[in-house]
Amino acid sequence: MRVVKNIHNNISICLDSKGNEVVAFGKGIGFRKPPYDVPMSQIERTFYNINPVFIDNLSQIPENIIDISTKIIDYANTLLNGECNANIVFTLADHITFSIKRQKEHIYVDLPHLHDVKYMYPEEIKIGEYALKLIKDQLNVQLPKQEAAVITLHIIDYGLVSTQLSDANNMTRIEQCCDVVESCFDIKVDKESFNYSRFVSHIYFLLDRVANHEEIQTMNNLIFDQLVKEYPKTYECAKKVAERLELKLTDEEILYLILHINRLISREESN
Repeated sequence: MRVVKNIHNNISICLDSKGNEVVAFGKGIGFRKPPYDVPMSQIERTFYNINPVFIDNLSQIPENIIDISTKIIDYANTLLNGECNANIVFTLADHITFSIKRQKEHIYVDLPHLHDVKYMYPEEIKIGEYALKLIKDQLNVQLPKQEAAVITLHIIDYGLVSTQLSDANNMTRIEQCCDVVESCFDIKVDKESFNYSRFVSHIYFLLDRVANHEEIQTMNNLIFDQLVKEYPKTYECAKKVAERLELKLTDEEILYLILHINRLISREESN
């Protein structure tokens, strides 16, 4: 296995014997400067067909959280006798990273009712419960019990998202939102980036909630006021995005737009 790029000390991008790109996990395989060869005996696991936007941004996700996400998906595959899309290891790791960051910043969201998800998915909910225990044991972080429902639904719904996102009308509206952000900040958004992928997912689910007459209802008024004061330009941009979508959004939805717009532009502004 030939290492061509290192992500973390134990995670590298490699080429196999047939020249296929693969994300490889192995203790210490990322310590040297590539390119170089490592014996297969040092490779603990491999992931093929990973979306390039995830590969590009793996370095932004802590390695211990990637490891936790991998264990969660292993558990899910065993429990459900299935094979999850390999990309979900990295989307779940990103979700967990964001959830922990959100908790540390005291941003509380209205999560799905744990009881409802247990009722609909009595077997699958074990995945979310296992995830919370793993996060607590390995990171000493106690996420809300409702996060078990979020993680469970993330895994269940993952295969459906890419199909739904291909809806031409939704994609057109999402591209219009990106145009608004680029205009507001005079930047060019990298549409191959992980940040853009997350932004697209957020706008899609926003459109889905509105279409189904669902609203986020939380107690984030203080956080909303703080974000508006701290990021007035992003707040104005979020309002323009809502106007372009022709939607009347609650402060809670605007709050989330502010957060996701900030994440979207952070990399572009730092370049």
